[in-house]
Amino acid sequence: MKEKLTLKKDIKVILFLLLLITITIYIFLQNNVTNRNFDNVSTDEPKINYEITDTFESDSDIIEKIFANGMNQEDYKKIFENESINMNNTGEYEKIDYDFENIMHYSDFEKYLNELSKVDIINLYKIGSSVDNRNIYNIEIGKGDKVLLIDSNIHSAEVANTPILIKFLIDLTNKYVSGDKETIDILNRVKIAAIPCVNPDGYEVFNFGIESINNKELWIYKNKDDVNTNNFKYNANGVDLNRNFPTQSGGLYYKDKDLISSVSLSKTTKKYTYFGGETLGSEPETRAVMYQMLTHYKKAYAYINLHNQGRVIYSGKPNLSDEYNDITISLCNRIGDITKYRVHGLEREEVGEGNDGTASDFMAELANGFVFSTKTGRLSTSSYKNNNCTLKYSVPAIVVETTRDYHRDPKYFKEEYYDHGVKEMLFDLLNYGISLQNNN
Repeated sequence: MKEKLTLKKDIKVILFLLLLITITIYIFLQNNVTNRNFDNVSTDEPKINYEITDTFESDSDIIEKIFANGMNQEDYKKIFENESINMNNTGEYEKIDYDFENIMHYSDFEKYLNELSKVDIINLYKIGSSVDNRNIYNIEIGKGDKVLLIDSNIHSAEVANTPILIKFLIDLTNKYVSGDKETIDILNRVKIAAIPCVNPDGYEVFNFGIESINNKELWIYKNKDDVNTNNFKYNANGVDLNRNFPTQSGGLYYKDKDLISSVSLSKTTKKYTYFGGETLGSEPETRAVMYQMLTHYKKAYAYINLHNQGRVIYSGKPNLSDEYNDITISLCNRIGDITKYRVHGLEREEVGEGNDGTASDFMAELANGFVFSTKTGRLSTSSYKNNNCTLKYSVPAIVVETTRDYHRDPKYFKEEYYDHGVKEMLFDLLNYGISLQNNN
């Protein structure tokens, strides 16, 4: 009897020690803040895994001026605390017959997205809200692990690609539900994750006027008499979203560079001059795109940032790795062969002239292993120049400018889609993902 009591006592001691060891390991992992991974899982989307460091660049003395604050670490983390909302609808999908007939309100496109979400291979997520409280969506089509990331209409006046991209998504879905074997095979192997409209307030204002703004206290409405809606790019807060991303050189310029003429250091209605925000990552639209990127970039095979002004393609980043620039120019040339758009190389990319902080900068730096620094409030690596970065994720980040100029008339969008190779380009980008798999 005494031996049994002793045995029970020994078992309890062992269990207590195991529990103590487990607690100690857990506390150690939680307190290990250098390059800590913060994971947050939304109801249906993949796990988000991002890194944070506490280092400065070694050559910060090259900076002439920092004119935008970096993003606060807590604000960076909050992007992932608000889970995306699955907006899928039930019922039988009714084939959408849309072919650029009319200028559409953003709410009309929302109806199309909700109808598409009835299809089994499609998931629709609300990933944020605009300044004027319009929903921002990520629509995912396909079952594959490898992802094509694409977004459009980050600039207000550049509205062509929202209807173009939605038309493509409709065509893709209709081919799938009709039983097209090639489309079914593609969507079983890859996935497209698209934000059809990053800046829905700008889309509405450009197409239907300032009175489309619901909150009359917003900057754009208060300055409505001075805003030229024919060419403006900013959001309803007066911020150029495509200069608002917390990239390494966003919101600053170097001593050996001049501030580029299109950059403004304050909010402005001046034509062709834009303000990237007092703080990087300040705008809800920017954070929605960051959420999209940080959710998918480790499994992405390409990122396409659609603009519309000039029928050109921008490739590469002069501050990033040769390997990254090689895969980027290769994909750009492939797109150029289809669309006949002019491909611009590294000579057309600025770094350190105050014009950084773009969506493509952010994705390209993630691909090259940059992580968020609590010291700079930006993505960071060893140094601003000669940073010795290497390609970590094969995600070419490419800016594609469709159409010659800004338009409201859908007939121009239809022409671009069918006659200038945009439809073929978008389908080919899915085939590009398949070709990468076959080569591996």
